[in-house]
Amino acid sequence: MLDVEHHFSLAAANAFVPRLTEVFREVREDVEVLRTLARELAEEGFPLGDEGPVEVDPDAPEAIRRRQSEAHVVAGRIGAALDGVAEMGLEVKGLDGLVDFRSRHRGETVYLCWRYGEDAIEHWHTLDGGFAGRRAIGPGDRFEGDAPQ
Repeated sequence: MLDVEHHFSLAAANAFVPRLTEVFREVREDVEVLRTLARELAEEGFPLGDEGPVEVDPDAPEAIRRRQSEAHVVAGRIGAALDGVAEMGLEVKGLDGLVDFRSRHRGETVYLCWRYGEDAIEHWHTLDGGFAGRRAIGPGDRFEGDAPQ
């Protein structure tokens, strides 16, 4: 696992894009499955909790327990995928596929910002700028890192 204090060059960060695209394609599909299961269970009077792991109610009818169990498995897959991204030293900012990479730009720690569907990292923002503060990477912008490629 990379230390969160590692910084990524633009080239090192871009090397992760194909893997992130694959991971978040699967996560996004699983999130939709989980939302559907949550809606169906809520309609049946067995809502999933907002916090913590998905639990299977042993006193619920069999059909409900099956859907709760499926939701538990899907939530586990999502969690494992996000943990895998974090183990790469990256910061997940959204389940829909928003990921930040710490980098250095003109001596300041900033984030290189990737969003699902982008073929390369083309934006960056300050640590407190968030997605709304994204700026396009210009031809003169240099991003330094110490993370292994």
